[in-house]
Amino acid sequence: MLCFATITKTMNSLQFSLILFILVPHTISFGRCDDISFSICWMSKNDVLERRNGNIWLNDTALKSISKVGKVTSLTVSQAVENKLTLQYGGSVQAWTFRISPRTKFTEIRGQKKPTEQPTSATKGFLEMLSPSEVFACENGTLFFHQDENFFLAIGHTRRLPVKLESRTPSMLLVSWMLSGPAATSSHTVTLFHTELGSYSALSVDSTSNNHYRFTALESCSRYVACVETAGAHCFTCLSTITDPDAPKGFDVTSWNSSSISLAWDCPDNDKFSFFLLTIFYLGGEDHITDEVIFWPKDDNLVFTLSDLEPCSRVKFGLQTVCQAGIETRYSKMVLNEGNSAHSNIQALRQTSFGSDNYTLSWEVRNTSSISSFRVYHEGALQGSTLLTNFIVGGLLPCQQYQAMVEAVCGDGVLMSDQTLTTHTGSRGVSELTYRSIDSTALWTPHSSHQPALAFIYELSLENGTIIQSSRVNGSELRLPGLEEGTTYVLDVWEECAGHWESEHAHVYFEGTNSSLELLVRAVPRALDSSEELSDPISMYLTMVVPWSQPEELQEEGSEPRNKMEKIFKDKELLKDFSQPARVELSTIEPAIDPDETAVLFDTFDATNTKEDVPLLVEDQLEHIRSLNTENISIRDGVIHWDGPDLCGSFKQTLCDRNSLCINTLGSYTCVCRHGFYDGSSVFEPVATSHPVCNEKGLISRCLNKWATGGIAKPYLMSYFGGKVDVILNDGRCAVNESEMFYFFRTSRKASECGTERRVNNTHIDFQNTLTVTLTTEKIISRRDLKVVWKCVYPRHYIRNAQLSVDMEWLSSIFLVQVNSSVPLGLTMTLFTDGSYTDSYSDAVTKELEDTLFFQVALQTNHSFASDLLLQVESCWATEGTDPQEAVQGVFLQDGCAVDHTFHWLSVNGRSQTSRFSMQMFTMPRGLPLYIHCLTNICAHDEDCSKNCSSQQRVKRSASRERKRAAVVSAGPLLVNRTSAVPAVLGRSHDIDLHRGRFNRHSGSNCALSECDQSHHDLL
Repeated sequence: MLCFATITKTMNSLQFSLILFILVPHTISFGRCDDISFSICWMSKNDVLERRNGNIWLNDTALKSISKVGKVTSLTVSQAVENKLTLQYGGSVQAWTFRISPRTKFTEIRGQKKPTEQPTSATKGFLEMLSPSEVFACENGTLFFHQDENFFLAIGHTRRLPVKLESRTPSMLLVSWMLSGPAATSSHTVTLFHTELGSYSALSVDSTSNNHYRFTALESCSRYVACVETAGAHCFTCLSTITDPDAPKGFDVTSWNSSSISLAWDCPDNDKFSFFLLTIFYLGGEDHITDEVIFWPKDDNLVFTLSDLEPCSRVKFGLQTVCQAGIETRYSKMVLNEGNSAHSNIQALRQTSFGSDNYTLSWEVRNTSSISSFRVYHEGALQGSTLLTNFIVGGLLPCQQYQAMVEAVCGDGVLMSDQTLTTHTGSRGVSELTYRSIDSTALWTPHSSHQPALAFIYELSLENGTIIQSSRVNGSELRLPGLEEGTTYVLDVWEECAGHWESEHAHVYFEGTNSSLELLVRAVPRALDSSEELSDPISMYLTMVVPWSQPEELQEEGSEPRNKMEKIFKDKELLKDFSQPARVELSTIEPAIDPDETAVLFDTFDATNTKEDVPLLVEDQLEHIRSLNTENISIRDGVIHWDGPDLCGSFKQTLCDRNSLCINTLGSYTCVCRHGFYDGSSVFEPVATSHPVCNEKGLISRCLNKWATGGIAKPYLMSYFGGKVDVILNDGRCAVNESEMFYFFRTSRKASECGTERRVNNTHIDFQNTLTVTLTTEKIISRRDLKVVWKCVYPRHYIRNAQLSVDMEWLSSIFLVQVNSSVPLGLTMTLFTDGSYTDSYSDAVTKELEDTLFFQVALQTNHSFASDLLLQVESCWATEGTDPQEAVQGVFLQDGCAVDHTFHWLSVNGRSQTSRFSMQMFTMPRGLPLYIHCLTNICAHDEDCSKNCSSQQRVKRSASRERKRAAVVSAGPLLVNRTSAVPAVLGRSHDIDLHRGRFNRHSGSNCALSECDQSHHDLL
């Protein structure tokens, strides 16, 4: 309880005697700043306040209108400011001033009449009416200004917050209150008051069965009193607060030059505010903030000028309205103004044109007065500088994508802004477009080669411009059956790469011939003179129609998907027992008449003749296939039909992995790598999966505890160089392994064995292997030489005060490879706002002690080749600094098992590349910002990465941790909000394990480190 000190000052006058009382706490500790609510409380029995012409004023505002006869009324009061309390009662007037200073732990009261600490018997009778579940807002540190048999007036505080402000906006207040017992399901009355002519006037009265209420349609930056009367209660509890201010209006730049900027603004709509806050943001070249400066403009001057700006400075501004009542200060949303930052920003960077070996960039800038030049980069290399807003980059390969960047530079190389854009070149087009009348076929010669994404678009039209047919093909010839003899046609053909970059069109005019060609097969005559030319060349083809459309990649001759498709049809062995040995070759894959079907055309030749191609008669082959009565095979109109299901299109989920293609195998399905991707699973031991592991360019990498493996596809290298190649590993002391599809190596960590390059620093050890590739026919190094670099980077893991040599404690992290670079795996720890895991925090976070924390630890494969890896979170702990090795550590997860009873897994640990968990907020001894650290293991798909947290398992130490691939990931800072109360109804408190002490989650107390229990766990 509070006690009185000696009277420190007495002032006498003719009118009254003023006495100063300083009330010093002896037994209370205020603790956190806002977890105590101070109120004045009063009760008037039998309407005695009205009968005795009484009233109460707080800061010159009458309170009688918010009183409830026969109920204990309370109203919160502001802290750290001087409050004036006046009582008119029975013809006399008493006045006091008081100031509550919780941080310095004293309350100061001045007045004519000394308050008393002890309640009278009548006051006790009033308070005994309250039920045990009701909160008397002045229950602690109570001081009574007046007491008689019908009335009392007091001041005090409580930690239990009977009414709490949950949130607010400029037009809304959300309040909540404590409920217990029968009142929890009953109707409660809520009343909102505002000041009017020196007293409180009721704005609204409503009822609700909830424990919260939202007051809406309020004035911004205005004081309100929200009161709650719960069902059956003897208290009328009121909370005084303010709404947020509205944002300022019309925040604009009025003038600017190279050394100054002037701004002006208007007041908010209702003109209610205390003052304004102006923030100046100084920006770097990439719009990151390098400095912040705040100003408090005078409220009578709605303009501001920032002068003496240094050359090449970039600034933007933020303006807020501030509303202040006592120590309660509220800020509006910040209104931003770009200042001069947008003047030099590169905008609308775009590619305006392209050729087969160049592209053109164009951009816009609002004002070029501060820009000395624009610098243009292609693939990271500077191409040139210009004062214009366009630039041509040339000397490039056709049908390629590139990265371009434009920088705006001020003065002597000061970066003002930059923009990046993905660009492309086009194809070179076709030449020698001709029409062959004998078989009604168009032919042309492509200019571009070795372009896997290349296709040809054609458009067949009449001479008058009417288009009669258009589509795309992958080969350089096009059959045109069914043309009218004597009719003039126009055929346009052009190249297309990546599905949308077109070349110039090539044209040919020709007259149609009556070839009567059809897409489907007709039988050729049995008797055919060897000297006679075929009148119908397509009759040589055997055609099968399948009930699905085929991906374009199957039409690319020589592609891996097409080769696989050809093998599938050959393996069907429909001509296995044919009267003549048959050699079957896939001719083409084309759309059938039905757009949902595909026609596959085959050449069939006499296999006994190895000197020349002698075609077999289609009619005989069809008759043989018909006699087999093979399931799902039928012959209709001289065409083979597969009537089985489309397995690749029948399943909702994707059957094949990323970068691979599902192909129907006439009764089943298989997965093959897309064109330009190669299956590297055969290089690894054991083979990784039943499905192919498809890597672009065949670049494969695996960093294990003892071995590093890397490889590259032979077809890619031969395509890149245009011939056979020589491949050397490092300095050549170890030979490169070679399989049918790959050049690969497998090296140990002993750098001396195969010339592996080894680097060591304080945090990591990395091993680098390099393959040097050259054309076999070349004897000197040329620009066509290629170096492919693999890196395996192993973080060094330390035990504090332990003496470790460089080669101890291997804890592996996997780094994967691209040409001439390495792409690392990433680990992230993210704090989310709630259990839905949709929104996360990106800045320092402040949390209440009763809040639940939702964490996610994730393995980021950076779109590389590590899609089959798994993540296991092994241990997690908290420190009061960024160093995960700090001496005092709060451990809540050990060996994959919770050691804190509020810790809960929200996903299965070790079964995917993401782990989620939650726990309750806590504090640590020094009260500093918290940082969370987790030790993680990265497991291969065939490793057991899960944890068994039985009672026996939890006491065992992990003996094999050194042999796992591991890394530490950290997140923070996380701050504890010490200005919020912990409701007593929570009723629980528990410890979290410390390395050098123990602390209590809710009480905030902690013991001296020398007196605390020693930790029983060694984290690392």
